[in-house]
Amino acid sequence: MDEAYAHLEANNLKDNKKALLPPDGGWGYAVCIGVGFTFMLGFGSSNAFGILFNNFFIEQDGASGLPLVIGVYNGALSISGFLSGIALKKYSFRQVGLVGAGLFVLGDILTIFVERTYQLVFTFGVIRGAGFGVMIPVSFTAFNCYFTKKRTAMMSANQTMSSMASITFPIMVTFLLSEYGFRWTLALIMAVDLHLVFAMLVMHPVEWHMIKVPGCAEVELSPDSESRSPKKIKLKSDVYDESAIKMLPGDDDAVEIKTTAPRHQSIQKSIMKVIYDNVELDLLKDPRFVSTLVGLGFAFVSDVTYLAMEPMLLFSYGYTKIQVATCVMIGAVADLMARFGLAIFTYFYNVDSKTIFFFGTCVTMVLRIALVCSDNLIFVVTITAVSGLVRCSVQVLFPLVLVTAAPNRFPAALSLHILFSGFLMLMTDPLIGIIYETTGSYVNCFIAMSFCCLVCIVLWTVDYFISRKQS
Repeated sequence: MDEAYAHLEANNLKDNKKALLPPDGGWGYAVCIGVGFTFMLGFGSSNAFGILFNNFFIEQDGASGLPLVIGVYNGALSISGFLSGIALKKYSFRQVGLVGAGLFVLGDILTIFVERTYQLVFTFGVIRGAGFGVMIPVSFTAFNCYFTKKRTAMMSANQTMSSMASITFPIMVTFLLSEYGFRWTLALIMAVDLHLVFAMLVMHPVEWHMIKVPGCAEVELSPDSESRSPKKIKLKSDVYDESAIKMLPGDDDAVEIKTTAPRHQSIQKSIMKVIYDNVELDLLKDPRFVSTLVGLGFAFVSDVTYLAMEPMLLFSYGYTKIQVATCVMIGAVADLMARFGLAIFTYFYNVDSKTIFFFGTCVTMVLRIALVCSDNLIFVVTITAVSGLVRCSVQVLFPLVLVTAAPNRFPAALSLHILFSGFLMLMTDPLIGIIYETTGSYVNCFIAMSFCCLVCIVLWTVDYFISRKQS
């Protein structure tokens, strides 16, 4: 059955008064594998970006274009991720997801033929970044709809798959470059990324696979009163978080309202309504939330840019491709070990996520500067390993930091974080590229990354003393 008629099945469920719950397994395992492949292929090849395009940027007179590409990539990812969340209110998982997979693969295909940096900005940065951004909300939303009791275990498995890809992709890319060259390596990566199409195809509407469970609350239907969007199924029980399953519009009783307003005014009102409905700007009235939001954004800029530029720095030290790949792999292994350790520690002890994030950012700022102080291989490997251990404090704990900043409005806070981080990366990463182009030194670039960490540290320190004085 096509997703467009999923709501008809839901109507039948209402008539039969069946008590249904998500499968917490079954087809959900296929969805879990699809989510795992999405993050493996999305994050894996991105982590090997510096190794893959090192010679390309050298031919383009230096690496000043690398931060620009990474900034555009993450900016497009963030903005399209926000828009994807809006699209899921009207369209099904598979329809939105296949658009994302198509954009991602199209970006791969066009990247094979790039000759200039501006072309790479468009193919890899805009198209590929937008494709991955569209697939992220689809993956998270579908996963959360299929799993309740097993959600933590299955998400841990997905995180492990993503971490393993970060470990293996640098070595794999290094091998492919040595055996097949730059263009054929891009073609092989594109062939591997085609699996994303199948990953999105398994994102069935959850009502196709719900199971009957005696003694649970029955299915209820409620119309969307604010727009001509489809009806939603709400599942209420003591074992399932309240959530809405999105489906395509197809209601026979939908009423079309015609207006005589000019076309451009209608478009402007529609855009403003989308922004108003999906971005709760009143959160920005809270100075503590703004401090948290800005600090998280700058910490993310430093982290993402570091991952892309570290291989370029190591190549400038005269390291071979296998040495660079090994350093990157060691950082990824350390990150994976830290995630396991943090999970075990927090299982037994309660911790303040913002405090750990703060001190992790302080250590990160020092490590960024330390990395450019010596080109000794042992020293660089040690700094990279410690950076991997500390990095999990940024990547794993940021949702918990947002929760503490807006305890009852996490979805709205996350939307603002996505938008702010995306626009911030679009502005700051090209500036770091300009710094390299002007000075011709990676030292100043890594100092700029440390400055991004410093913004977070200063803001949160001031916020701490102000809140302490008020309390």
